[in-house]
Amino acid sequence: MKRRRLKLKTKVILLAVAAAVIALAVLFFNNASNVIISVGTARLRAMNTAAVTAAVESVASGVGYDDIITVTYGDGGNISAMSTNSARVNAIARTVAYNTQTRLTALAEEGAEVPLGAFSGIEALSGYGRLIHIKLVPIVSVQCSFLSRFASAGINQTLHSIYIDAETSITIVLASRQETFTCNSQILICESVINGKVPEIYLNSGSLPSTSLVP
Repeated sequence: MKRRRLKLKTKVILLAVAAAVIALAVLFFNNASNVIISVGTARLRAMNTAAVTAAVESVASGVGYDDIITVTYGDGGNISAMSTNSARVNAIARTVAYNTQTRLTALAEEGAEVPLGAFSGIEALSGYGRLIHIKLVPIVSVQCSFLSRFASAGINQTLHSIYIDAETSITIVLASRQETFTCNSQILICESVINGKVPEIYLNSGSLPSTSLVP
């Protein structure tokens, strides 16, 4: 009878220990996933900014305002139309998107280092312990568009600035989950001071001027 009770007690203790170990393991892996997602997101956001900037700089040196915009003047020296070189704009957008994706994927291979204490879930221990190298495996998609901004530059003069707006969708893939977030970066690619009165149809639009003439 005593032996049976001892066996039962031992089984209960073993089950309790096993349950505690499983609970701690689940807690640890949940904390680890949250830490990796948090660190990976912050790291990839910073990398994305660097990647977009480098991608724009790689094409900006060969792009001038006149390569993108053609200004047509009418009677009285005022602007009658502004047109966009669509082929050049599309080529620039594709190049920047491809270069950003390539650079960001390459930068992500560097991974990130996190103190072991951060995986405990205890804030006071987050900065302690051996540094653990985390490999980041992102899925990257980049879409680029152009923004147009006008600002007064003097009497009858307007500064026209053209920006590339890069929207990057990044998915961090883990064994147990995945996290997707979006980064937006706006980088100046070219600008010019244009003379003459700019029609309101252009001043009030954030997109590049259309190819049609102003009525």
